[in-house]
Amino acid sequence: MPARSPALMLRAISSQERAPMSRTVRSLLHDAPILDPQLTGSEVYDLFHDDPDLLVCAVVEDARPIGLVSRNAFFLKMADMHGRALFGRRPITYLMNREPLTIEDDRPIVDLSGRIVTDRPSALFDGFVITRDGRYLGVGTGVDLMGVLHQESEERNRKLVALAEQLGRARIEALAAAQAKSEFLATMSHEIRTPLNGVLGVAQLLIESGLDPERLKLAETIRNSGEILLRLLNDILDLSKIEAGRMDLEVTSFSAEEIADDARRLWRARAEEKALTLRVHCESGAGRRLEGDPVRIKQILFNLIGNAIKFTDAGSVDVVMRLVPIGRGRTALRAEVRDTGCGVPEAARAKLFTSFTQADGATTRKFGGTGLGLAICKRLVELMGGMIGFESEAGQGSTFWFEVVLQDGAAPALPQPANVTALPADAGEGPAILVAEDNAINREVVAGFLRLRGWSCDVVADGQAALDAVGTRAYDLVLMDVQMPVLDGLEATRRIRALDGPAASVPILALTANAMRGDERRCLDAGMDGYIAKPIRKEVFFAEIERVLVPAPDSERARGKVA
Repeated sequence: MPARSPALMLRAISSQERAPMSRTVRSLLHDAPILDPQLTGSEVYDLFHDDPDLLVCAVVEDARPIGLVSRNAFFLKMADMHGRALFGRRPITYLMNREPLTIEDDRPIVDLSGRIVTDRPSALFDGFVITRDGRYLGVGTGVDLMGVLHQESEERNRKLVALAEQLGRARIEALAAAQAKSEFLATMSHEIRTPLNGVLGVAQLLIESGLDPERLKLAETIRNSGEILLRLLNDILDLSKIEAGRMDLEVTSFSAEEIADDARRLWRARAEEKALTLRVHCESGAGRRLEGDPVRIKQILFNLIGNAIKFTDAGSVDVVMRLVPIGRGRTALRAEVRDTGCGVPEAARAKLFTSFTQADGATTRKFGGTGLGLAICKRLVELMGGMIGFESEAGQGSTFWFEVVLQDGAAPALPQPANVTALPADAGEGPAILVAEDNAINREVVAGFLRLRGWSCDVVADGQAALDAVGTRAYDLVLMDVQMPVLDGLEATRRIRALDGPAASVPILALTANAMRGDERRCLDAGMDGYIAKPIRKEVFFAEIERVLVPAPDSERARGKVA
């Protein structure tokens, strides 16, 4: 192996030595350095850095090409986390493409372009190696190829333009997908935080109500479960983590009966709202402890139950969980969710577990939905090494199921009751407060919080009703949800600010599950005085209310500025 020296990076072929333009690959020879296999990543980095027009180099050993280094691919690897540390001192052979497109110099250009279009489109960006009788002659790039094709054949140029247009469409589709992902994350955040606000809000109200120790422990369990869901939401919102498959399972001890009880308590009210019969049954394995991630298992099961209730207008939803010991300290958990709903249309079955989209992303939409649906369920089941599937008949209902294999677990330690001190309610009549919230559970939660201070409130279910109420009665404060039917909270606030008289200056706090970056700014730009994200935290809730209710000199009031 010859010693490394600057001579090893001299141009392989000067521009004066190029063959005249012809219809062979020889005409595509490109000025580029020849890289010795022992050159380090740092040395090649300097080479590309010093020559911004250098697109590709070949690694050559004993006059034969052994790899190709493309500028874009090389910089992507070096710019990755720890890239410089991993590859900076290693030979360039760690970074090169070991199987580049290689072609003899006497082959017609049409052969090369045909191979790129049909088999190796990446070579249009990464470049290719040109040889003569198997020995290295030089390299070529997509830029060179397009130039020659343009001069020699309009038809061949048309093929490359078609490929470029295809790549352009892919870029446009990627940008559209990124926008759709942002909208999806915002929708999912709202849809999950809205019911979660009810869970955490009611739990906090129960804890504040002076329960006996046994019931206090139950309320603490509800609150702790809600906190787990909130942490889960934050994980889900990190979509890049999901797409990269870096979601971690938190393995703890649990029982299938606990999951069944949670499902029964959570979904009973929703089923009753639609006059559906909800039955949740855990077959066999009474008292058996399992080792797994109950949060992820609940997420899968609850999504299936929620879908079943959503798409069933009459009849029942039956949930059956089975435990089957399979030996060596392992147990198979199978859950089935059967409904008497509309079933899955034949046209939708092929893509049922791949991707869902939100049909209506406006703030006045009638039906909710995250758009994540079964796609995330499938990923979670596969992350646990399990399977998921369904059987359905249009108009007759569906059965969705999943199976995971879990380790048997030991009995859990008994939890200790938490010490909680109830906050005494303030005496006095209190301020006149209007709550605009379309979700009945959330209205009860907000009213319950206000009762902790001895305050009462008026409630309305949409933005138009809030606008009408402010126009007919003087309020000291409006708690305004953002996503509501008829008129959303942002537009209702703008119209209140446009009213004549004192009503236009009533303090308005956003009370919303929209917790994505930029949501607070949109609320403040609409004329609101502050922002409280759901799930509601009691301390934050009252701190914001007290902030906007405290009188301040006009010179210090700046609408839209949060303390």
